[in-house]
Amino acid sequence: MAGTIDYPDSPPIAYAVFAHCFTCSRHVPAASRVCKTLAEHGIAALRFDFPGLGQSEGDFGDTTFTTNVDDIVAASRWLADNHEAPQLLLGHSLGGAAALKAATLPEMASIAAVATLGAPFDPAHSVLHFADRVHEAEKEGSVTVTLAGRDINISREFLEDLADNNPEAYLPTLRKPLMLIHSPVDQTVGVDNAQKIFRVTRFPKSLVTMDKVDHLFTRGDSAQQAGHTIARWARPYLRPSHEAPTVGTDEVRSHVAAGTKYGVVLNSRAGELKADLPKTSGGKGLGHSPVDLLMSALAAASTHAIREAATGMKLDDVEVTIINASRNVFERKIALYGDLSDAQRRRLINAARTSPVEAMLAGAKIMDIPA
Repeated sequence: MAGTIDYPDSPPIAYAVFAHCFTCSRHVPAASRVCKTLAEHGIAALRFDFPGLGQSEGDFGDTTFTTNVDDIVAASRWLADNHEAPQLLLGHSLGGAAALKAATLPEMASIAAVATLGAPFDPAHSVLHFADRVHEAEKEGSVTVTLAGRDINISREFLEDLADNNPEAYLPTLRKPLMLIHSPVDQTVGVDNAQKIFRVTRFPKSLVTMDKVDHLFTRGDSAQQAGHTIARWARPYLRPSHEAPTVGTDEVRSHVAAGTKYGVVLNSRAGELKADLPKTSGGKGLGHSPVDLLMSALAAASTHAIREAATGMKLDDVEVTIINASRNVFERKIALYGDLSDAQRRRLINAARTSPVEAMLAGAKIMDIPA
């Protein structure tokens, strides 16, 4: 099976597995965009193609819902053997139904939380669109249908296997925190499916509806929104395998962002910040440039100095703009808003020049100490 792992910039706090929708691939928006969004939250996510789909080998006609469940288990086992056991399991549409059943198996003990997008309550729902061809499959042994311009062979065994799966038997045995994301206007898998899953599963569980979202999560940034929602919900259930480094009060620590040439992750007492070179300098522009950070520090420090000097004055707001005029020249524009006299304005503008950052820029000295 072919797969892709979307990595965060820093070492992952946990790993996830994503199962795509019926006859889709790991590159559809609901898979790729959700997994990339999880990576933004520090979760490495493996999305893979089921056999006979995408870039995976095999014949789709030889697969069944049960083999899809087995494939999820196999992908999770591979992740555990080569990286780390997954803690989050996700699935979209029929992949969501397969993820729900896989999560009930003892082989998936590492899973701490499960999330689905547009999942059907009954896996057999996936073939209702071809109901007029089902008898043909039963008679001939298989039926070929065209989906997204591709001929897909649906076998009699596939249909029989779907019929043999009873969600009312295994869903109540799911003992994992569950999030169901569904669109109330989903025309492919109605939102009543999510309601049925919600009714038969145990707490803790959440049902989140995303309005004006199509079944494939292709509209706008709906897939990214779903990813953010899942990541924030799952975080309390995950056991972080990596924590951000402890950084002192007057300290900033950096490391190279995974998969980048110039991307840098900066850790300070206040949290994490991303830096990168602009595309014109060979980077990907996926973070603040070093010069941006320097100008930001000067703008912030100038604002602080002005606010401190404005005690007792009627200063409503201050806007500081720093412009990189040339290699060694910054231009600073200060806009003061409020009931201020000319003398007060001069005093505040002069105060901007007293910030500690400006003093550092004037006489900075860097001492290199071996780590």
